[in-house]
Amino acid sequence: METVENIGNIKKSDKIISSLITVLLVFAFLSVSTLFVINYNSLFMEKSPTNQTYNSDSSIHGNKIILNMDTSDISNGISDGELSELNTYGFPQGESPYFIYVEKGAHTLSVFGKDSYGLYTNRIATWYTGTGKTDSLTPVGVFAVGKKEEWHTWPAGTFSPYTTVYSNVGNRYGGLFIHGPIYISKNFYSVTGNSVLGIGKNCSSGCLRTETEAAYFVYKMCPEGTQVKIVDGSPLGFTPYRNVYISNQQTAPNIEKFQLVSVVPEKIAFAEESHTMVMGDVYCPEIVSTPSYARGIQCTWSSNNPDIVKVSGNAILAVGTGSAMVYLTSDDGKLSASMLINVTVGNVDTSADPPKIGGKNADLSDNDILDNYRQTDIDLLKLKINGKVFGLDENVVPLLRELGIKSYKVESYQSCAYVGLDKSYTYTHMENGKVGKCVISTVPMVKGEDNICEISIKNVINADLETTKGIKLGSSKADVEKAYGRYYTEVLIEDGNNDSYIKMTYWAGIPNKSGQPSLYFYLEPDSGEVIGMGIYSGRNFI
Repeated sequence: METVENIGNIKKSDKIISSLITVLLVFAFLSVSTLFVINYNSLFMEKSPTNQTYNSDSSIHGNKIILNMDTSDISNGISDGELSELNTYGFPQGESPYFIYVEKGAHTLSVFGKDSYGLYTNRIATWYTGTGKTDSLTPVGVFAVGKKEEWHTWPAGTFSPYTTVYSNVGNRYGGLFIHGPIYISKNFYSVTGNSVLGIGKNCSSGCLRTETEAAYFVYKMCPEGTQVKIVDGSPLGFTPYRNVYISNQQTAPNIEKFQLVSVVPEKIAFAEESHTMVMGDVYCPEIVSTPSYARGIQCTWSSNNPDIVKVSGNAILAVGTGSAMVYLTSDDGKLSASMLINVTVGNVDTSADPPKIGGKNADLSDNDILDNYRQTDIDLLKLKINGKVFGLDENVVPLLRELGIKSYKVESYQSCAYVGLDKSYTYTHMENGKVGKCVISTVPMVKGEDNICEISIKNVINADLETTKGIKLGSSKADVEKAYGRYYTEVLIEDGNNDSYIKMTYWAGIPNKSGQPSLYFYLEPDSGEVIGMGIYSGRNFI
């Protein structure tokens, strides 16, 4: 006995319903051995689309329902007229998973994803956007996404992130773009307030100046050829999901919070066929999918030799020397990828002096000291800047604001431990012949935030810097020992440019083990003066 149930949001006209009933009656008369149980409430749907859903073991081929019968197939296609009625907004169909819709009257940019019929009816998000200073500068019509740049340089020497061409008109800017606000330099902290205030108004030379989040969505998720429809007025009247704030433009955006269109990849592969690691390293390989915007597939990682390579989530851990294969397999078994991992022992400079480990009793060996090591209180892993306390796992934005540094170099890379990007903010300067450096590292531990996992500052900065126990730049090694005790590790570091310093580390975890939380100081080798300090914790330790 076949059970026919509704398997989609399919609208049926009276004519199609009548035809189905006729066919079913014919089969009932011709074959007494086959009995169909029909849910007539599911067949007689209202003329307007509904959210009613059904479950069935039947196969779906495009917009056709196939009832797995031995003698015949009953196919129920959707006519062009019915498809047009289901196309709620009347947007044209296309290959891209997304469609961009701009209402000039409301100054909004909306992104739509496909429904089960391939129609752009699922609104992902709506943001404010700036348009041309005069009405004619931003044209109306249907355009297509073209070339993209992570940072576009304007003739004035300023920059905008995540620029995507939507019209190749010939002008001094290189075309008309969908892009983020204006920045003084290529980092998010240098955004100009006036450019942000223009979003949602007539402010541009024809470009769609929008929030970094919206610009990033288009840059990242909408492939070349994605259609962009721009209309006068506000015929559909979509409302942005949030207001525009300068603070939202000062960090790299995160779009994981949106319900992104799920496009099952046709193929998956590792970006590298093989990779060499040093024993003890962790490696997060890049995965390439076809098409590039495909997502929404569950995969399992595995290693053919766990004694050499272990896998944890999307991280590969080198635990022994030799070679092993790492495999990535979709849970349905249809897609797979593999790569060769070669693990070697790191080069050790046997001529260098071993690290010095300080302790209470100079007669104790290094092992004795480590065996009796007293861990530092984890609450001491904090720094005070201008009197404000900053610790690990906190949002990085307040810290960046307090430091007031405008020229960070920002690097980002796929996080091994969380969904999103790990980031590194680096600032360097020369003062009195010495290199000053500030490095702040973050992980996307909380969705939509960049959380601090390290603050490292060496030499002078334009801020009052000290620990919670009062150690400042210029304090002595004796001051540090008095405040934190004599259980620490010590190593001489040579970092080029004839620059060397001692790193003195108080551990809140296992000494000298990678990733363990710690408080550390940079000391002048000769005088023992504190020239820098930092706090650190590897991900998942706090």
